[in-house]
Amino acid sequence: MEQNVEEIQENLLKFGCCRVCAVRHLTKPSAINVKTLIAASEQDHDEPKRLKKNPCIACLGLFQNPQKDDIINKIISYLKTSKYDSDTFNLAFNLPMCTIIRGHSIALYVSKLRITFNPTFPTAFVCAKDAWKLMAEDAIVKATGKRFDVHSPLLVTVGFHYDDIKDECDCLNAIIKLSNKNLQSILSQMDNKDFVSQYGEMPSVPESTIEFKSVDARHESVFIAGRYNKWSRTLSQTPWIVDQERRLESSVEEIISNPIKKHALADEFRFSSSGREDIDVRMLGRGRPFAIELVNPKITKFSYEVLRQIENEINTDPQVTVTHLQNVVKDQLKELKSGEEFKIKVYKALCYVEGELPDLEKVNNSAPLEIAQYTPIRVLHRRANMVRPRTIHSMKAVATKVGKDNGCSFFNVILSTQAGTYVKEFVHGDFGRTNPCLRTILENDTVDILALDVLDIEIDWPTPVKY
Repeated sequence: MEQNVEEIQENLLKFGCCRVCAVRHLTKPSAINVKTLIAASEQDHDEPKRLKKNPCIACLGLFQNPQKDDIINKIISYLKTSKYDSDTFNLAFNLPMCTIIRGHSIALYVSKLRITFNPTFPTAFVCAKDAWKLMAEDAIVKATGKRFDVHSPLLVTVGFHYDDIKDECDCLNAIIKLSNKNLQSILSQMDNKDFVSQYGEMPSVPESTIEFKSVDARHESVFIAGRYNKWSRTLSQTPWIVDQERRLESSVEEIISNPIKKHALADEFRFSSSGREDIDVRMLGRGRPFAIELVNPKITKFSYEVLRQIENEINTDPQVTVTHLQNVVKDQLKELKSGEEFKIKVYKALCYVEGELPDLEKVNNSAPLEIAQYTPIRVLHRRANMVRPRTIHSMKAVATKVGKDNGCSFFNVILSTQAGTYVKEFVHGDFGRTNPCLRTILENDTVDILALDVLDIEIDWPTPVKY
């Protein structure tokens, strides 16, 4: 004979459930009412003698006071002191596996008594995590001013410990391998009779209470973008470390990222850019587009004024200048890397030859030009040896003078190239590994390069800031 809800609830209470768990095990997730859960909790609170006998067989004391209120207060204290500026939060609970196993056991028991439900499967019920979140939400919101949102970028994770978890799980491990991942799915695939034969008709009365272990939070990454100029010929883009030994004191990445990381109170940062220049190459013109991922930032709101303040702080270093600093979203980073090999980059190369200046019109009349570049000798230790076809879109060579007469002639070449072109090797040929090159075009094997500057990277990203 099917029992009604009140009868089953009384049975669950007799077995050792707290009132909150008795209610949630008889409530479908779609019909949950937080007021009902809170009323059940308050009723439990008014029956201290019964609660002193044992922790709840379902939640192991999670919904029982003073445990419940202590956990809420610890979450509130953490959010107040952790400096996260998010207006919202979400909660995640890392509960011991045995709470899921206990819930499955009780659900099987309830399904047998409520024959209008499918007796083959456990009755659907409100899980402990969802019920606890519903009950705690209002207190946390009122105390912190943050709204609860399941889509919040700020996830607060609460961890718990239970002394007897191994003993409880061992009985089932004998017939099926349990795992924290998809545990509910694993249990649903078990034969109900096998489960009951190993675990029992109902969960045993716990001898210890679930204990609060930790509360931590993590905010989704925030992205800042801009453009940078590099004025130094002795500065690498990223930290230069060889055999765990640092070769240079700083880098473009660190000069830009450290002040931003400091303002955001982030755990770490990840720097990316539209290509890179060599240590001895300057980045002039509009600058190189870059983006910084701030990992687990506490400060995520950057006003126009704050971004200009950060720019000014970065720009106190004479080696680098940053402009157009702004907030971007992750999807916008695709523009930074999209079409990497087909973007056009503009360079100025200061070149020289021994003796008289050759006919520079040979250079001026040779573009557009298709070249083939083997991996340069200077980077063979870190890149595969392969041929890369590249396009020189335009070139303009003009004679110039450098210092005193030393038997050499000098000229500047302004050239626009396909991204990924090794310009230094295009000048001197890299022992025949780049062909054609300026040496072959000018028919002079003394052609070489003194200095190289990037004048422009033809990508309109990010959107220019109005100063």
